[in-house]
Amino acid sequence: MEDKSVYFVVNPHSRAGKTGKNWDKMYTKIQQLIKYPSDFKIADGIGTGLEATTDAIKEGYTTIVGVGGEGTINECVNGIYNSNKKEITLGFIISGTVNDYQHLIEWPMVLEEQVKLINEGETIQTPLTKVNGDSTRLSLNLADTGVSALTAYMASIERKLLWIKGSFRYTLLALQAIKKWKNIPATINADGREINGNLSMMMAGFSKDTGSYRMLPHADTYGDKLAYTVAMDFSKFGMVSKLGMLKKGKHTEDIPGVYMGHASKIQIEAEKGLIFEVDGEPFSYDSTTISIEALPGYLNVINPKK
Repeated sequence: MEDKSVYFVVNPHSRAGKTGKNWDKMYTKIQQLIKYPSDFKIADGIGTGLEATTDAIKEGYTTIVGVGGEGTINECVNGIYNSNKKEITLGFIISGTVNDYQHLIEWPMVLEEQVKLINEGETIQTPLTKVNGDSTRLSLNLADTGVSALTAYMASIERKLLWIKGSFRYTLLALQAIKKWKNIPATINADGREINGNLSMMMAGFSKDTGSYRMLPHADTYGDKLAYTVAMDFSKFGMVSKLGMLKKGKHTEDIPGVYMGHASKIQIEAEKGLIFEVDGEPFSYDSTTISIEALPGYLNVINPKK
């Protein structure tokens, strides 16, 4: 294998199946533009993207490119992490319904411009969020629990309201999740800061946005510490009434029950099992003890701003 080689991990179901239908045509175009040896695998099913990434790295590929949405990229990230090879680089071909991280770093939308970045773009070392629950999972974007994780569960696992496209689907699912949600007594410790109450929602990571909501307006994309927002003791009406504020990232600690800050490590102890999700993908379903840890500068990501 040459010094640089590119492997595309393709989710055929992203963009409501359009990625799979159009991939042959897309890859023909990519092959005309790419400067380095390349190959791909269709990752058809949960976990197959992680396996494809792991296998590609074992074969000697140096750049992994996720073709899909948040879930596809998350599997690539975890495959790179599991390989324990920090020299591997991550790139993207945007082909999902939600691509929060790519929008955050201003990754281009046009295929030709994306391939040009994969060819020539410089990398930046990006932090990851490590979550230990029923199992361990890494997040490039955000990790959360509470009513927001229930929303992700309804979207990704139960696959509700698939006929509604875009961020409006997630708003409707959030309203449904709020209706079903029951607060869970919990203690959260963020670098020694103890927060007690009945957990409504907790989110942590290095990205400001999830979906169309600016949940962590104080996040530093390339920082050393996780940003976190915790909501305790919110009624259903209280959660619904704050959706507009959360969408704009206007929430602060002046709101009773809201806690915000930065931490290297966060520990959650809950009386009942929690659903936890990363990058929109639920992975831990019944853990009462969860730890969240910052991994500063862990992953090489092609960055359009450099």
